[in-house]
Amino acid sequence: MKRLIEMAVEGFRCTCFCYGQTGSGKTHTLTGPPGLFGIKAVPYSDNHGLVFRSFVYLFQLLQEHTSRTFVLKASFLEIYNEKVIDLLNPGTCRKPLAVRWSKKARGFFVENLFTVDCEELDDLMAVLEEGMRNRSVGRHNMNDYSSRSHTILSVHITSEEPSENGVFISRFGKINFVDLAGSEMTKKTQSEGKTLEEANNINKSLMVLGYCIASLSDPKRKGSHIPYRDSKLTKLLADSLAGNGVTLMIACISPARSNIFETINTLRYAARAKKIRTKPVVLMDPREALIISLKREVASLQSENEYLRSALNVYSSSSSGDASERIIAQTPPHVDLEELAKLEGPQLAELVRLYMKENEALRKDNGDLFLSRDLLQRDHEIVCRENERLLKKLEEVNSSPLIPARPAFSADILSGDQESSSTNIWTNPIPDTDNKTAVNSSKQIPESVQKELDKRQIGARNTANLKGIRKPSSNDDKIHAPKIAQVKNTNAKDKSKES
Repeated sequence: MKRLIEMAVEGFRCTCFCYGQTGSGKTHTLTGPPGLFGIKAVPYSDNHGLVFRSFVYLFQLLQEHTSRTFVLKASFLEIYNEKVIDLLNPGTCRKPLAVRWSKKARGFFVENLFTVDCEELDDLMAVLEEGMRNRSVGRHNMNDYSSRSHTILSVHITSEEPSENGVFISRFGKINFVDLAGSEMTKKTQSEGKTLEEANNINKSLMVLGYCIASLSDPKRKGSHIPYRDSKLTKLLADSLAGNGVTLMIACISPARSNIFETINTLRYAARAKKIRTKPVVLMDPREALIISLKREVASLQSENEYLRSALNVYSSSSSGDASERIIAQTPPHVDLEELAKLEGPQLAELVRLYMKENEALRKDNGDLFLSRDLLQRDHEIVCRENERLLKKLEEVNSSPLIPARPAFSADILSGDQESSSTNIWTNPIPDTDNKTAVNSSKQIPESVQKELDKRQIGARNTANLKGIRKPSSNDDKIHAPKIAQVKNTNAKDKSKES
């Protein structure tokens, strides 16, 4: 999971989803026990699941990248009876949202989905708590807190890194936490009425997801049609399953002997998903990607140009030296005039033949050298023209008006001086049976965090709207990101005071 979060910060699209039968612990793995997000929500607890621990590790990573500016946005939705519901803005009638196809992004998206700007860990926790309170939960014979819908919590991570000539390189990472509803057998759950309808829709969407995974994992069916459009769930998970992202699947199984068939099916499901191969790609702005590719091409051509220049100089100097040595070696022995007068006809003819042979070899060597020189000069001119063209194009791109970097505000995300249960995220402390002090039990919530929690009223049951609030900070060395919206009911008088 750490590797997934690191890749999301670098600009990859990552997904983590839990699959298994009902009551196997999918929701507990991701978010924790059911009562954790009740009327009195616990901000920091060792019982929190993978989502909270991932949030803490995410902000720890953002603190380490001081040269970048980060912008975090979060959204939370559920798929209930094949209807997409916004958990952050459900409304009184829980109006479903439309899932549409984007030609630009070449993927599916949810229209009018409410997104929240996040700056602190508490902001992401507020989003998680609000969504968990609004999601659909039911009860049947196998589970008292059964999830009746699929939920997708998405965190968009936009990073800006300064480059040469005042250009900012942007990367658009994303990490999804998907809590799938459990597959149910109506014979065991004895569902009736509304619960039976929910179970049918859950099993239908999971069946379509199984078909997609089976088609993607079978090499014989490579290039065949994948039924993504048969379900809202597969539409939204299309990029995660076979796109340009990275996906982690957590298979949750029950230890009960009576659920052995469901356990076998879950393991087969995971085995098929493991065979799927994707090609992760960093998501960037097209213009900035063009700038980076042009810079790489210019650097490559410049190195090639230097190599050709050095090769031309070395070859010309070595060729002249070899030619002189070859001429001296092949020159016939010197003959004085007196000796030449004493030579007879056959000896004179042999001497002339040797000189003619030497002249022919020298002409051939000269022709080869001139040809090599012409080829090297032509290649050198081509490389120079290409360099000039690319440099001109790069100057045009740099001189075009760019969107200025988004102003960011620093905030104290996590305190690195003190250890707490929120920082020690990847340990599972064992409770002390001897009534001794447990690990991290004496640690209290920082006073600044407690004031912020009291101010925001995290855990209040009556929530009305999410309003974005930004607070500038004087700490320029910390992570920059936008401020999340608060969830509270305020009247017009309070709003005027806050403004």
